[in-house]
Amino acid sequence: MGWRFHRLLAEEEAERRYPDRVLIAKLLKLALSYRLYFIALAVATLARIGLNVLNPYVVKFVIDSVVSGNLSSLAYWSAVFLGLALASLIMGFVSSYSSSYLGNKVMYDLRNKMYRHIHRVKLQEVAGEPVGRIVSRITNDVDTIGNVATSGLLDTVGDVITIGGAMFMMWSLSPQLSLVCYMLIPLMVLVNVFVISKARRAYRETRKKIAEVTSRISQDVAGASVVQAFSYRKRKNVEEFRRINEENMRANVQAAAITSSMSPLMAIIQAIGSAIILVYGGNLVLQGMLSLGTLMAFYGYLDMFFRPVRTLVMFFTTLQSTLAATERVFTFLEWEPERDEGEIEEPPKLGEVEFRNVTFGYKEGVPVLKNVSFKVRPGEFVAIVGPTGAGKTTLVNLLLRFYEPWSGEILIDGVDVRRYKLSALRSAILMVPQEPLLISGTVLDNILLANPKATAEDVKKALRALGLEDLIETLPEGLETRVLEGGKNLSVGQRQVISFLRVFIANPKILVLDEATSSVDPYTEAKLQAALEKLARSRTTIVIAHRLQTVVNADRIIVLDGGRVVEEGRHEELLKKGGVYAKLYGIQLGVAAR
Repeated sequence: MGWRFHRLLAEEEAERRYPDRVLIAKLLKLALSYRLYFIALAVATLARIGLNVLNPYVVKFVIDSVVSGNLSSLAYWSAVFLGLALASLIMGFVSSYSSSYLGNKVMYDLRNKMYRHIHRVKLQEVAGEPVGRIVSRITNDVDTIGNVATSGLLDTVGDVITIGGAMFMMWSLSPQLSLVCYMLIPLMVLVNVFVISKARRAYRETRKKIAEVTSRISQDVAGASVVQAFSYRKRKNVEEFRRINEENMRANVQAAAITSSMSPLMAIIQAIGSAIILVYGGNLVLQGMLSLGTLMAFYGYLDMFFRPVRTLVMFFTTLQSTLAATERVFTFLEWEPERDEGEIEEPPKLGEVEFRNVTFGYKEGVPVLKNVSFKVRPGEFVAIVGPTGAGKTTLVNLLLRFYEPWSGEILIDGVDVRRYKLSALRSAILMVPQEPLLISGTVLDNILLANPKATAEDVKKALRALGLEDLIETLPEGLETRVLEGGKNLSVGQRQVISFLRVFIANPKILVLDEATSSVDPYTEAKLQAALEKLARSRTTIVIAHRLQTVVNADRIIVLDGGRVVEEGRHEELLKKGGVYAKLYGIQLGVAAR
């Protein structure tokens, strides 16, 4: 598990596929799709900024009124000051609420879009990506984009406007004092560049360390039973995790220390500027060249100038990781969807399956199947056997159109599968894998997955018809038993009972089994084999067999080797040939006899 996280980190650190300007354009395009929300938020934000910019200027008149002893003027400007403060608070609330709503709206829509997309993309796109990374894109990366694409962009624009407004007001109040402040800008730039470079390296290290922590947790949780069985290994794992977790803590503390240093450094620069302004400005006041109110207003704009600079710096330190998240999300949304160009909306009626000269591989130039041809007649029970890597599961993937063959045709009822709508094709085929898919909910919910129109009574009839009641009755709440993640509160046999009941309830014309009874105890296997015989009646059944003893009674056995059909016939016929099947059967008998 650990190597996967390190590989992902290496990929993340590699040069990105899109330049920054393209990713920023994508963020802006996303933001523009919410233009009405943005307009409302922008109005509230700009109103808040405008009120804040006016505030020090009003303070100037308040102070000058005090100095001059003009009580009516003092009362007027004090009332204006209070009004501005209240209006600023209201606009601040509206801006904050609107920003939060817009950010969550973007995340909500983006997650829905990604979740819908994952159900439409080609299987090879999903199969080639670690599950954890896909989950991270839909959760963590969307969080990052939602925050930056909304409040981040507007806050950045607002900060720039605030800085520009502060500089303009400072210049209008006193060009001499403004020039003194502008001399501090090169020092601010140098400090910011230094801290940003340090922060990027520090946060890169935190990503590496948290990946190690995640890797260790995933590994030990997945293998909890094995780890707990070895007390020495358990102690060693605890010690190793403590070390990794401590390194992660140190990396985060160091990153936080570097980031936190920005505030005091900028505060020092601001303090230097404030001291110069107070000394120089105070001298101008004493000489009568500047009013006290003007000096205090200028001092207020000085703080308004420095505060957004600090915010902008922090924004740009996170922008690179945000752009990386943007690329991961939009690259995901660019994954090629399945082509569904078929015109036949009705599912096949007979269940005849034929492969004609099919060639296919997962990697270009490396075929897994080579010119494969065979036919399965309606209602026939056919087993597909062969050594590991012969291409057995690939046949099923092609039949369900998870992948398209390089050449040749796959037909059902004499019609190319590409002419069927995907929904029509897949409703006629039901696959029972070795490890069935279980969803959150009850056992009954899982059984009805293939046919939501069925009822609990239909399921009970199916249990009786297949003779599997006792395998469900042992559950604490029967069909209403809650299924934990991955079905870990159910036995392997109970999970397969759910798969068999799905078949009975869905009643497909074609049934595909990937050695569905190979991982259970002999008693449960016998029960499931008897149920399978009932399920196979009146429907085409294709079994991918790893244990040949389970298919000796098949109507026909197709033997794959090296991606080709090398033998075909009944069990006794293939044994007499003394070919690949006979050798495989002999090896398995020898192993079983030991």
